[in-house]
Amino acid sequence: MNTTSLGTLQYNPPGNLIVETSVSPSGKISFSNKNDKTPLPPLIEAFIDSNNKMQVNVIVFIDSSLPTPNFNAYQLYCISSSGTPKLQFFIDYDLKETSASNFNAYQITFEALKEDLPLGVTLKDVKSVEAFSWNIDPVTSRGTVTIVQDTD
Repeated sequence: MNTTSLGTLQYNPPGNLIVETSVSPSGKISFSNKNDKTPLPPLIEAFIDSNNKMQVNVIVFIDSSLPTPNFNAYQLYCISSSGTPKLQFFIDYDLKETSASNFNAYQITFEALKEDLPLGVTLKDVKSVEAFSWNIDPVTSRGTVTIVQDTD
């Protein structure tokens, strides 16, 4: 588990660690101007499969001059601003902060944890998900929200 220490405090992303994840390179992206040191917001896709499991794909962008980091995914249950169940996913890694214009994309794939939900709430009740890139120092990107799709 990634942690960082500022003084005596330890910082981890909120939520529960998702143990089983898959990471694969997913391309490159470039901008004409360098961004600041805040991580780029990730892309997210989520859908309920035929077994009523939520499959999640998150694409995270990392400065191409840096090595491929170890990624961890964390899941946090919350209520959306419209009052419906929502899941937030935090993809964490530990790299130095840089200003960059060239990025490698990495796809992190996993299944949402049903154990993280309150009694009476199922994954099919979750209508939106949000993803954050979390460099554990703890600089975090703004979130990206998407609607959960049904495979029916």
